[in-house]
Amino acid sequence: MPHSSGGGSSGGGFHSGSSSSGGPSYRASSRYFPGATCYVYYGRGGLMRTVYLSGDVHAAKKSKIPALIGIGVLMLVGVGVAVFFGFHNPKKLSTSYSTSIVVEDGTDVLTDAEETTLKKTFDEFYTLSGICPSFVSIDNATWKGGYASLSGYAYDKYLAMFKDESHWLIVYADDGNKANWAFEGMQGNDTDNVLTRRVTDDFNSCFHDGLSAPSSRVGTALDEAFHRIMPHLMESYFAIEMPMVFFLVAWEGGLAVVFVVTLVGSFRSKGLQNAKKVEGEIVRKHCPSCGNEYAEGTVDACPKCGTKFPSVKYASFHGDFD
Repeated sequence: MPHSSGGGSSGGGFHSGSSSSGGPSYRASSRYFPGATCYVYYGRGGLMRTVYLSGDVHAAKKSKIPALIGIGVLMLVGVGVAVFFGFHNPKKLSTSYSTSIVVEDGTDVLTDAEETTLKKTFDEFYTLSGICPSFVSIDNATWKGGYASLSGYAYDKYLAMFKDESHWLIVYADDGNKANWAFEGMQGNDTDNVLTRRVTDDFNSCFHDGLSAPSSRVGTALDEAFHRIMPHLMESYFAIEMPMVFFLVAWEGGLAVVFVVTLVGSFRSKGLQNAKKVEGEIVRKHCPSCGNEYAEGTVDACPKCGTKFPSVKYASFHGDFD
């Protein structure tokens, strides 16, 4: 379906057109919470650490490296998408559609000479791009009687006039003598490769400036706007447009947060690989050789100096949940 290519008005500037992970299944905390089970593991230097887990404890001990790699790949995909859509290579449209140029000057804003000149410019634009431009002028009462905006009128006017997606319609409206004027462009979807946001913004800016000049005429301003964009219309260029910038910032920002959270979780999961479940209260003891603290029943030797302890039955993290 067609969509707006932007527009402008005497009461303001111009505007642009419109462009066509789950959390962990477990809970972990350094403090007790209802339903949690205590586990003990030992970090660098034999330092005892405790963690309280609930839910799927197997998920807690799984390596997060695959997830980190996956997040990294998705971040690269986001950049790749932005770069891909940043390359613009305009291709002339196929002219296998009804290509009659329409200049429907219902309010006589164009002189005969301006209409002749404008049709010639439209023909040049069509020959260059394959896009058939048209112009319609109305008074404000025409669209204000049934539409909330000129854009809504221009949309319906496009559908009434054309049965394809290869036209570019410019609708101009005022109260007479360029009082309270406004314009709106409506472009078919097939024109998007040529009429990019950069092109239509340039056109809208030039047309708006021309209409804003006290002594200018509608036909002259419109003709100048078309001649402004035609010299570079079919040139290739690279530019990341604002909608893609917003997408990239949101995409990369969201993944960065997930990456940091997953990275923190990876350190925890590494320690939990050899964690031991503690039934009841932790009985804290100290190694008789080096004084390092440990939890009774979780190790059979000092995790710091290696001194053997008397045999005590304990439950392994791996065995209890396999």
